[in-house]
Amino acid sequence: MQKFKLKITRKNGAERIVTVYLDDMTAHLLKETGDAQLLDKYLREEYKASRRARQEVFWTRSLDEDMENGIDYADKYPYDDFSFDNMNDEYLQLAIEQLTQRQQEILRLMYIENKTQKEIAEIYGVEKQAICNSVKRIYVSIQKNYKKKLKKF
Repeated sequence: MQKFKLKITRKNGAERIVTVYLDDMTAHLLKETGDAQLLDKYLREEYKASRRARQEVFWTRSLDEDMENGIDYADKYPYDDFSFDNMNDEYLQLAIEQLTQRQQEILRLMYIENKTQKEIAEIYGVEKQAICNSVKRIYVSIQKNYKKKLKKF
């Protein structure tokens, strides 16, 4: 592994130096090109990817830990009488079907049972922030899948 220092500027304008690690082969190939802009762009993308991965681990940690410990919330809260099949927007229905069962359950709690994020957090026994972060990821996923479906048709 090779270590690189990268100067980044945050959204608030603050600058900081971060460390990015690349495997030896990738680092060698990038250096061999002699293109400083390519190296800089690659390092920035690697930094963004590692940051996203760390955030994903942090955001989902509490809900995923429950699943790993054998706690299955779906068994406690069945929704057999409701599905997203009766929606008017076929593309939105397809996008929602791409979500995990847990994500669909959170949507049902919010929009069918009119529960707040705080109430959902209490049901799952997690912090409200974990539900808030899950909802953000759900919206991003729906938006991405919805756009994919529109492009296909």
